[in-house]
Amino acid sequence: MQEVFYEESVSTHNEKSAKNKYTLFTVFMVLAFVSAVLCFLNVMFSPTQDDGKDFTMAIIVNLVIWIVFTVLFIAAGIFFSMKRHAFYLSYDYTFVSGELRICKVIHNRKRKLQYRLSGDRIIKIGRVGSESYKKLKFTPDIKEVILTPNNVAEEDKEFFYFQTQTDAGKRLLILECRIQLITQIVRYMRKNILETEFNK
Repeated sequence: MQEVFYEESVSTHNEKSAKNKYTLFTVFMVLAFVSAVLCFLNVMFSPTQDDGKDFTMAIIVNLVIWIVFTVLFIAAGIFFSMKRHAFYLSYDYTFVSGELRICKVIHNRKRKLQYRLSGDRIIKIGRVGSESYKKLKFTPDIKEVILTPNNVAEEDKEFFYFQTQTDAGKRLLILECRIQLITQIVRYMRKNILETEFNK
């Protein structure tokens, strides 16, 4: 059988919104880490004695409070540091001779394989919004997974669902792609996996 390779990507449409959110979270991250340093300094330079006496309950409580604040601000800084990159989200869909690979790309830095599906794992393909999609979406043992950063598809793309059987169970994968990707998959598999109303 002839080798097939087809790949396309989808990224965040609203770059301005993503940039604003990234900047905002960066500011929050810096403020959190600066606050953590100030709290830590407060812990380091807190008095250890009160009028020549040993630790009093008030001093212990004060130290505990500043330590808790230090830990919380560090945790917040780490959260904002990691979360800010998620606003620049994209997905790569690659079909290589019978296998569909879906990768998440965060801020063009971190690439993570989400799904690797051989032909026998793909049960049905259809358009989001169709009757078949609505039935599958509300099927109790099928989990829907959104694999696009957008709520509205690009001009030359559509939202398609892939009913699949993964190692983690039944999944309804939502992709934003061109019809060419669907064509390549169906042509290679040589069997009808399209929903009945696909071409209506």
